[in-house]
Amino acid sequence: MDDDFLTGDSEDAVAWLTGAPLRPSAGTLSTRRAPGLRGVPTEAAVAALEAVPSMLEALPALLAAAVGRTGSGWESTSTASWPGSEAAPSWEGAEAEQGWDGATGEDPLPAPETWEYLEPGWDVEGAEDLGSEAEAGFIAVAGVLIPAAELGLGIFDRLQQHVFNGSFQVTSTPATYIHNPSPTGLAVQRRTFRFPVTAHHPRYFIDTQTFWFDVTLEYDGFNVRRVSVTEDRGRSSSLVSSTFSITFTPSAYTPSNEPVSAVAYSISGRWDPVGSGDESFSGRFVVDAAGRLTGLQVSSGQGWVRAGALTQSGGGPVPRPTTARHVTTVHFDPAGSATLTQDKIRHVHSWFTSLPSAVQAEVRRGAQTIRATGRASTTGTVQQNQALARRRADAVARVLRDLAGTSARVDVEVHGELGARTPDAQEAPGERRVDLEVAYQVYQL
Repeated sequence: MDDDFLTGDSEDAVAWLTGAPLRPSAGTLSTRRAPGLRGVPTEAAVAALEAVPSMLEALPALLAAAVGRTGSGWESTSTASWPGSEAAPSWEGAEAEQGWDGATGEDPLPAPETWEYLEPGWDVEGAEDLGSEAEAGFIAVAGVLIPAAELGLGIFDRLQQHVFNGSFQVTSTPATYIHNPSPTGLAVQRRTFRFPVTAHHPRYFIDTQTFWFDVTLEYDGFNVRRVSVTEDRGRSSSLVSSTFSITFTPSAYTPSNEPVSAVAYSISGRWDPVGSGDESFSGRFVVDAAGRLTGLQVSSGQGWVRAGALTQSGGGPVPRPTTARHVTTVHFDPAGSATLTQDKIRHVHSWFTSLPSAVQAEVRRGAQTIRATGRASTTGTVQQNQALARRRADAVARVLRDLAGTSARVDVEVHGELGARTPDAQEAPGERRVDLEVAYQVYQL
């Protein structure tokens, strides 16, 4: 675009787009032709120019929305600090993450939630006699549930080593720990932790030296990707004659069959305040697929080298562990019966095949247990009802072993009339039953 267009009006702009002759300049008789895009229809050029003001008007709002999507700053996960160290005052946010002390590595987690799966169409005979409503329907959990058994084995891998030489020398090795196969559609989060390592200088009038490090990882609840440790040289102390060297070495922290992968980093190094002897130090920390860094510690023989307060930035929630319970009830009729009709056998088959395929496979190879609990009404003696309940539970267990194979584990419990919800000597169809349950770990998205 040339200066003729920039200094002209809308008619000149249209001429520039279409290649039409421009108006003569003041004091001249010559006709100039616009050097722009020849062949563009005049109507299209006018429409394009009319859209420009609205686009310019919307530009500030678009920029504001883009700025609003940036991270909310750094938040502290530990308020404790070592003598001679400081938290990062320029980072936003200083509230500690509740329930977790990043400096000590303590990680008290709440007990996993339990969700029950109730098979549709339960026929609870005699529910009226028991004074309770029939148990029917399916209690579903919001989101997607991933059985832990569907995860493949974790594969740990070290990536290209990072080395920074000088009086402040850093050697670190990035790592990944990924299950193969892994669930699809997981949101990968990115989080950065920052902490200082302080080194006491024994000479008078020389302050404690502070060296800053960033630990960055990608995680999705099951896998850890591209964990890296880098130095913040601009924020760290400048050394003139002393030297500080540190090495971060990764290793697999959890077994390969553990659903939530974790990587441990060992820390080793040497602090040499020239002319005052030197001090070797060591430490460690662990990062995991839940986006946590725990167990940070650095220590030396004379206590010269220590880790400071840990802070974090970025990241988001990941699938959380819960326990799924796949349950059903097999009823017996008439009173005193321990025989399964064909409808009841089909009922057991339908319940078993509705388990997730990975859980069925675990049952077949004996790694997952099915619990069968036999019950009876309160008529007759306790001993009679114990024997009757056992025959009922054994009958159901035989059907399950026929379906799942001889390696399947079916634990039989016998309650008989004990725990019945009716008074003694009362026949209740709802108590003539065997309760089946499989509890397995899942992760909720």
